Amino acid sequence: MNNIWNKIIYKVAAPFYDVFFNSGIFLNARKKVFEDLVLSKKQHVLFVGIGTGADLCFFTEQDIQITAIDISPSMLSKAKEKTNKKMNIQFLEMEHRLMQGR
Repeated sequence: MNNIWNKIIYKVAAPFYDVFFNSGIFLNARKKVFEDLVLSKKQHVLFVGIGTGADLCFFTEQDIQITAIDISPSMLSKAKEKTNKKMNIQFLEMEHRLMQGR
């Protein structure tokens, strides 16, 4: 697959992605991953592949800086909807390029 194909897939999936991947066993797994995570004030967190921002709910009350990266503008748009004014988040669209002939 290439970037164009991935962007098409995630554009189609973005509106209903959370219905499947932000509930049930997926939500429980994410809760388990973040339950023991301790962050310091002003710490910087890098989320590569932020998707729809399903994990952002675990960081809403923390005084940290987040850089959220995804290949899909549609997914980034959904992630932005999950933020509040207190959150310090920079959203970046990732571009993947293969280096050929090097």
